[in-house]
Amino acid sequence: MQQNRRNFLKNATVLTGSVLFLTNHQIKAQTVHSAGQVEVFINQYTVETFYAREGINFKENHDRCFAELKAAGLAGFEASVRQPEDIDTYNIALKKHNLLLRSIYASNNLHDETVADAELKRLIAIAERAKSAGTKVFVFNPLAKSGKTDAELNRQNQNLNILGAVLRKLGMKLALHYHTPELEFAAREFHSFMSDTDPENVSLCFDTHWSFRGSNNSAVSAYSHAKLYADRIVALHLRQSQNGIWTETFTRNADIDYGKTFAILRQAKGFSDCHVVLEQAPENGTPKTLKPLDIFKQSVENVKILLMTSMT
Repeated sequence: MQQNRRNFLKNATVLTGSVLFLTNHQIKAQTVHSAGQVEVFINQYTVETFYAREGINFKENHDRCFAELKAAGLAGFEASVRQPEDIDTYNIALKKHNLLLRSIYASNNLHDETVADAELKRLIAIAERAKSAGTKVFVFNPLAKSGKTDAELNRQNQNLNILGAVLRKLGMKLALHYHTPELEFAAREFHSFMSDTDPENVSLCFDTHWSFRGSNNSAVSAYSHAKLYADRIVALHLRQSQNGIWTETFTRNADIDYGKTFAILRQAKGFSDCHVVLEQAPENGTPKTLKPLDIFKQSVENVKILLMTSMT
């Protein structure tokens, strides 16, 4: 049964995934481009869902799971967070395995005037706790609601500007994330993120596959989003599919040509240093041929090769 990430987040306590790669000038300054030079992170949804299909409860076995993430060549973990205390819980567990908490993920209601102020305060409290854990990127998906009114979008964007300004003072970046609802109605919510917020405070987490799926499985749409907002992208979520179904491992070329995607981003002014999320996950129809460790290991290697070849 396909899992809905939004429902998953309601029950999640902490965790998510990413990739940090070197800037253009850093790579060009090196004479040898080794895949080992690229740090790859992974998100909680990916980890939980792949272990769940093996009958393994991630929260009850996180020590074993973190050990396998390290063995797969991952540098760290992006956590899905609901409360400040979640940061401490997972930061301790990650440090045991020398894994980083470079980014976190949250989804809160910033559009409803009855709860937005309280939700904003909670997000700021999470960010303040995350700073001490070394978090640099706060990936945030506003709580979904189909057909938000103009008043709700305006309120949401005002709160995003406030949150982003606070994060900037903390030395963190706010990276807006999205799913299908934000791409409904001519993608009005998605585009309002970019047009009605301050670029100094609000950046974008470019989720390639939701740009694809949220536009009726259109790679053209994913490429156009990359072209439109490359200068605002500070984080990437990477997922691949074949004929619309998520693949078991991340690969460079299937429904989405990631070589083309990165060529677009590489050519964009201002795009050089980015936190990239490995977010491969299983759904109905996804092949089941590998164990989680092998899935992560192969996906990490494919991401490293993609990034190193794309940046040369």
